[in-house]
Order: sequence, then structure tokens, then C-alpha cells
Amino acid sequence: MKDKRQIKQDIILILLCLLLLLMGIGFFILLHSYRNMSERCQLQISQDQTDIVLPTEKKDLEDAYTELMGFGVLELDRNDPFIYLINPSDNQVYLSFDVIYNNEVLYNSDLIAPGKMESFDVYSCLDAGEHTLTYSISSYDMADRSILWAGVQQYQDILIRK
Repeated sequence: MKDKRQIKQDIILILLCLLLLLMGIGFFILLHSYRNMSERCQLQISQDQTDIVLPTEKKDLEDAYTELMGFGVLELDRNDPFIYLINPSDNQVYLSFDVIYNNEVLYNSDLIAPGKMESFDVYSCLDAGEHTLTYSISSYDMADRSILWAGVQQYQDILIRK
């Protein structure tokens, strides 16, 4: 017959095994949900750019400026799943956008010419609810595509209805 000390050691060993099993299950669930998000939201490096027609106020082009779009709350659903990354037609630079959510880049745009836009299906990347996206915007010279400024950040509140 086992003494009390041996019984305590057996109980502690069983509890440690159960704790390790629970940690393994938790790690598996976490890894599985991360993989699902990665599969749903692959980086899309290249999409066709489409022309945009925006009402713009003519400004004196001798003054150097770059125009950025303002962003309000955007509602997305299955029928309208896209965000639109726009380079206003008055700009004299290419723009590129990184769409970031929780420090993870969801999308990298190509260089977008003035008067053009790219669309990105953010609906398939995020769950239902309210989210805040960060746009990291960089500008590039039209002649040699050298970077002019990088990483200007704007924020976009979105509401996804599923």
C-alpha cells in the first residue's frame, strides 16, 4: 500500500499533466484561429486600379501640397464589402496604402496614380462589429518613383454587418 507522501506526489503529477493538456488545447485553439484569419485575409499585392471622379476644388498648383481623403465611419456588409483607397486627381504624386488592423498589415496597395483608386475586400478579413483601421500612406515622385514621405497615418472606423 502506498504511503501518504506517494499519494500526494501522484496527485500533483496528475494535476500537472491535466494543466499541460489544457495549455496544449488552448495553444491549438489560438493557432487554429490565427490560421483561419490568415487564410481569410491574404495579402493582395496587385489589383486593377480604376478611374475616380471626385468633386475637387481647384488650387494653385504652384503651391506644393498633397491631398488626402477624409475618412468617416464606413459601414460594410456582404453586398458592399470594399474599402476604396483613393489618390485624388489634384495630387502630383503616387500614393501607396498599407491597411493595418491590430498591428497586422491586411493589405498593401500598388502605387496609385492621381485620379485612380484600388478597392480592398476588408469584409472577408474581419468579424462583425466595430473596428478601427489604420491607413499608413506614403507618397512617391511621379518621375522616378522615389519615396517622398512615408508612414503618414490616418484612421478609419468601420462597422461590419454580417
